[in-house]
Amino acid sequence: MRKTLTTVLLAAFTLLGSSAYARISGDNHFIIGVQAFEDYSPYSRYQNQSYQGFNRDLLDAFAREYNYSFEYQALPLKRLYSAFLRGEVDLKYPDNPNWSASRKEGHDILYSDSVVSFVDGVVTLDDTQILSEDSLKRLGLISGFTPWPFMDKVKSKEISLFEVKEMESLIRLLSSKRIDGIYTNVAALNVKLKDSEQNLPSMSLNKNLPYLSGSRHLSSIKRPDVVIQFNRFLSMQGELINKLKNQHGLQEAEEILGSPQ
Repeated sequence: MRKTLTTVLLAAFTLLGSSAYARISGDNHFIIGVQAFEDYSPYSRYQNQSYQGFNRDLLDAFAREYNYSFEYQALPLKRLYSAFLRGEVDLKYPDNPNWSASRKEGHDILYSDSVVSFVDGVVTLDDTQILSEDSLKRLGLISGFTPWPFMDKVKSKEISLFEVKEMESLIRLLSSKRIDGIYTNVAALNVKLKDSEQNLPSMSLNKNLPYLSGSRHLSSIKRPDVVIQFNRFLSMQGELINKLKNQHGLQEAEEILGSPQ
């Protein structure tokens, strides 16, 4: 269940102040549950037990603002949700109220304001004529992802899934036409295409097919106070956050989808 900010909670933290609360609690070390994707640029990279990327830079900046110490625990998606719901991590980033919603039922989770918007959809070769779901038979995706708009056809075996660990493998599969499309976060795939030195065929989000647009948030069950502080950080440090987005080449939904026709 999504927990909203109550009047009492807001009033309490307005009076205390974020830094005062930290001093009173004496607790400034937190475990942040994050995704263990080897390379999910521009958002994150987890290589040689080191967590890097936009997510890390953003959260480190927040930690410096409040004199916090963050320990990043990178886990596969299913284990990450289990650890979060069991209280083994203090906060989770990124998160969204719609992600694994059924698993979260019965838990009071506070989500921050939006950090960045995203588009998850099917990327196809530009020279193919996939105009509807009926033309889509083989769909590639990163292991752990769920192609929500297509799950009915997956369950009825009208669409077969090809799961791999790396975006580069998906790009090779699509380039060789061994799959019809890639279900992915479009910003993450576009970074790979931009950085690739290979002579790849042109590919892009297929807007004829269903796609999802949403936003990424910080969440917590154990420490809603830190989420409130994070909201204050987002509102006060917009210039810094935009600088980090530009530095990492992070596209938001509006840029990916373009202006409405």
